[in-house]
Amino acid sequence: MTSGKNALRFGIQGLPVPPEYGGGGADTLTTVCALEALGYGCKDNGFLFSLNAHMWTTEIPLMAFGTEEQKRRYLPKLISGEWIGLHCMTEPGSGSDAYSLKTRAERKGDRYVINGSKTFITNTIYGDLFIVFANVDPSKGANGVTGFLIEKGTPGLVVGQKLHKMGLRTSPMSEVALVDCEVPAENILGKEAAGRLSSRIRWSGNAPAFWPAILE
Repeated sequence: MTSGKNALRFGIQGLPVPPEYGGGGADTLTTVCALEALGYGCKDNGFLFSLNAHMWTTEIPLMAFGTEEQKRRYLPKLISGEWIGLHCMTEPGSGSDAYSLKTRAERKGDRYVINGSKTFITNTIYGDLFIVFANVDPSKGANGVTGFLIEKGTPGLVVGQKLHKMGLRTSPMSEVALVDCEVPAENILGKEAAGRLSSRIRWSGNAPAFWPAILE
């Protein structure tokens, strides 16, 4: 992982992020060309996989849906390589049907208590910032899904042992358990019950474009 963190110091992982957060402010084509060139030059496909997971499933959702405080708190660390990000959506019983997840978040005052489990999560062993999706109101189905920002070391956030894989072995993957994990309400990513939107991203033109409904 040391060599990977050294590579992050070049700044490629911050290309699509605005300069005010420490990024490169690059357009889509520049970012894609840089990643393609890295793919040709880098022999470690596991690192490439982890890098892209860090960029597209942590930095971009944070940039699109985070509050100004969240962006200034987390993006500089993610862009510098000081912190590694990961995206916790997949569960033992919900893979392609991601929004049928069973992880629950119950509001208690100014906090949420999260319980559930995730699996096949990339970057877990070295992860610092977890974007965790949980349902705050199961009666709403997928519309109750909400994203939460959880830092490593938060009580109740447990990373399991590294899973064995046939390939991409330098990209760590494991299960994540949430056991009465308390998260401040201000750590919601986007709006409550908007996780279905904050996990969907499309690219258009010269910058990341996001489903219009989230801007409403």
